[in-house]
Amino acid sequence: MVAEEYAQTLRSSRAINLVTCADIDVARARAFARRYSIPRVVSPGQLDADVVIVLTPPEHHADVARSAIEAGMSVYLEKPLARTASEAESLLALADRRGVLIGAAPDTFLAPPIQAAAEAITAGLIGEPIAATAALLSPGPERWHPRPEPIYDLGPLLDMGPYYLTALIHLLGPIATVHGAICGSRPRRTRPSGAEFTTTTATHVEALLETAAGVSITLTTSFDTQATTRPHLEIYGTDGTLVLPDPNFHEGTVRIRRQGENDWSALTPKMPGFEVVGRGMGVLDLINGPRRASGETALHLLHVIEAVQRTSVSNSGSAVPAIWRAGQR
Repeated sequence: MVAEEYAQTLRSSRAINLVTCADIDVARARAFARRYSIPRVVSPGQLDADVVIVLTPPEHHADVARSAIEAGMSVYLEKPLARTASEAESLLALADRRGVLIGAAPDTFLAPPIQAAAEAITAGLIGEPIAATAALLSPGPERWHPRPEPIYDLGPLLDMGPYYLTALIHLLGPIATVHGAICGSRPRRTRPSGAEFTTTTATHVEALLETAAGVSITLTTSFDTQATTRPHLEIYGTDGTLVLPDPNFHEGTVRIRRQGENDWSALTPKMPGFEVVGRGMGVLDLINGPRRASGETALHLLHVIEAVQRTSVSNSGSAVPAIWRAGQR
């Protein structure tokens, strides 16, 4: 499903050519290649390109990326970069040794809404940021996905959390400390086909995060919530508040209300410097710079997510490893 969106975005760009399509199911690869005028179809082991875009199920991300990196190709992966932080660290180390680039989704923070919010914060329009809230509240992916079990294997924090966390890190800086609480309900779920399945993953996760600059963040990711009026993202400053759209998407309106104002106003969208907007912008960011959708960012996300999971079990706070590149935002 996500490969369709990548192909639509990237074939509209003059900065990149789609030259090869690979899948373990060659027939599906051929059908996909025909739809998007991709000239060559190969098995995954025969890939030969400047950049390999890895859109496999998450459990295969690291293996596919490792093979491409060892063959001297740069890689861009859908989120998560890997299933564990240690696995991601080994990928980054391998890419460094081989002298190739590694980037990872999400790239929605590169799109106009979050770039407009970043510009507003930098300009001091809400004063000094002091706190933020983020919420992915959903009854679960079985509403729309024909085979949702792999998404439940990840859980809402690892599946959807990266969109929210990446936006917050881009806007407010890296996360330094973490507290978490998890629970699960409705272990028996129903596919759109009517077939039932069972999940043992924690399906409701609450986290209290603190950035290196001391900004407090409350994050909720849930596959147990039937309805909500809570905004996806709000950022509170000493002089005003920003309300952001769903960071899972590349569009939407950012609203601002400053001290002394009686109503909300919309920020002017900030164009991101790319000729196209959509899933795949991170690939263009990787090849043309400034490489903000980086492997380091994706690794930091995994450290944060694992810290939330650890503290949820141990009921104690956890520090996040300080691997952030100085000056990166």
